[in-house]
Amino acid sequence: MSKECIGYENGVLGGVISALNVLCEKGGSVLLHSPTYIGFTFALTNSGFNIVHSPLKKDGGGVWRMDYEDMDRKIKENKIHAAIFCNPHNPCGRVWEKAEIEKAMEVYKANNVFVISDEIWSDLILDGYRHTPVQSISEDARQRTVALYAPSKTFNLAGLVGSYHIIYNSYLRDRIIKESSLPHYNEMNVLSMHALIGAYSEVGEEWLNELRQVLTENVDYAFGYISKHFAGVELSKPQGTYMLFLDCSAWCAAHGKTIDDVLRAGYEVGVIWQDGRQFNGANCIRMNLALPLSEVKEAMERLDRYVFNCL
Repeated sequence: MSKECIGYENGVLGGVISALNVLCEKGGSVLLHSPTYIGFTFALTNSGFNIVHSPLKKDGGGVWRMDYEDMDRKIKENKIHAAIFCNPHNPCGRVWEKAEIEKAMEVYKANNVFVISDEIWSDLILDGYRHTPVQSISEDARQRTVALYAPSKTFNLAGLVGSYHIIYNSYLRDRIIKESSLPHYNEMNVLSMHALIGAYSEVGEEWLNELRQVLTENVDYAFGYISKHFAGVELSKPQGTYMLFLDCSAWCAAHGKTIDDVLRAGYEVGVIWQDGRQFNGANCIRMNLALPLSEVKEAMERLDRYVFNCL
């Protein structure tokens, strides 16, 4: 990879908006999968873009999958020429397989859609899975995709503004760099530069490998506990990230409760979780597992005793 392909961004969301300002007219439509990361929703809406959702669907094994026919239809119906692809997916935790990305890129290519690939979670892949960069799929994908990365999720460096893009298409790259420069707020500072270098050093790699082991144990424990003890709470086991996305629809219906009741009950016993409706998930909750396993176990016990099985 040549140095010209790499540029710095004021956060991944800043990079998304800079790219969309080049790829899409104001008021134009952008394709996203749902559930959808809340940051995309706010950034696109506030910047004047229209979001068109293509819902992910669970297969017979409970694994989230893309609906390629739905993607193709909505792209055509809404005259879409820009899409955001979350790889791995947030909040669902899917680590997309190479064949899945290939099919998605075929849909985008057939409809002349440029892709902004958010790969900020690409370091946090759980045991047994492998991240496939979108730009590695084909030469067309390489030229059609703006890829965005950052060490912020993995190494907790969000406040240092150390994200970056990889763009092989020189025409797109020049225009996006120009767009990014307009607010004069896109330079990496000295501290963030050295933090990024340190994160991607051998020491950082060693720490990350240990972190991934911890997160895998956390996910295994939480998924197993919820599946066994919380009847009516549906979830898919994440393959990457440190997030769970719980669907409480059946539990709420069985107990005459609302998702607000569930959220409030968790807060009252010290389990701080996030309203999944902000991610376009009705009756859903997003749960962060980036903490010691002992605290994951404590949270599960509190949810068991005081929330899901207290009636």
